Parts: sequence; C-alpha cells; structure tokens
Amino acid sequence: MICEKILGKISDPQYSGKTVDYVDFEWHETYSKLHRKTSRAGRDVAISLDDSILKIGIKPGDVLGLDSDGTVIAADVLPVEILSVKVGNPAFFNGAKAAYEIGNCHAPLFFGKSDGELVTIYTEPMERLLKGLASGGYSLEIEKRTEKLDFSKQISSIVGHSHHHSENHHHHEH
Repeated sequence: MICEKILGKISDPQYSGKTVDYVDFEWHETYSKLHRKTSRAGRDVAISLDDSILKIGIKPGDVLGLDSDGTVIAADVLPVEILSVKVGNPAFFNGAKAAYEIGNCHAPLFFGKSDGELVTIYTEPMERLLKGLASGGYSLEIEKRTEKLDFSKQISSIVGHSHHHSENHHHHEH
C-alpha cells in the first residue's frame, strides 16, 4: 500500500467503527517524508509525504490511508526513554536555565504532564548535564522514565534547525 498524504485523524467521524491497523514510528522518524514500514497486522506500507511533513510531523492517530478492504491505516508513535525535569522555585529562573541548556544541545523539548515539568529525550550526556545543573544549585528534579511523547505539548524540536548564514555574513580570519 502507498500512502501519500495525511487524510485526517483516527478520531474523525468518518473513521468511527472501522477496523484500524497501526504503523509504528520511532519519535525521530516522525518528521521524515519517506518510510517503508510493516503495519502491526503485517501490511507492507510505503509512505511518501510532501514537504509539509517536515514542519508538522506525523502524529499519533494520523490516518495514512484506507486499504482496499476498508481498513484504516493510522500512525502511532512508540514510547521512548525521556528525562522529566521538574522545576523548583523560583520556577521562571530554573525553568529558563533548563530550557536554555536543553535547546543549546539541539534536543526536542516538551511541556510535561504536570505544571513546572519539562520533558526531553533521554541521552546519557543530557542526563549528566541536567543532573550537574541540579547539583550545582539549580532547583531541578531529574527523573528518567519511558513514555509516549505528547506532541501537542511540544515546545521545540530538532527538526528544521540549521546554522545557515546570510549572504552578507562574513567569516573572520584569525
């Protein structure tokens, strides 16, 4: 089966009561245009999306297509190891520092499940950095856990990030 655009959300009324077969994505695959996947039911699914996916990403519940038997082919994003950063008082200062350092590492950042919580993808260097901030006087509580990302709470992503220079920018020789 070939899927060339997002048709809607699985929660849309036209898909109510239909059989659904999910295609699983890792979090880092959600902003890619081309995929070759096997659905949970064993369907071969080729996905070729336009450039808009580079900005919006594939989200859980996105409808990728309808198979000839009427089955809805939908996307799901697998759980991932994350770092939860609970920000203590003064919340603005500590939260700003944590967000700055996470962004400086070009890591995606999400609001967490509770007030004062930030979430980023787990990496060992990120864990060391955040725990170093916490032990260095910043009021941060760091916890590693596995969960599904809530893309509706995404603050920033690594997608589309670059360090391009304008044509007027000149490098200085030393």
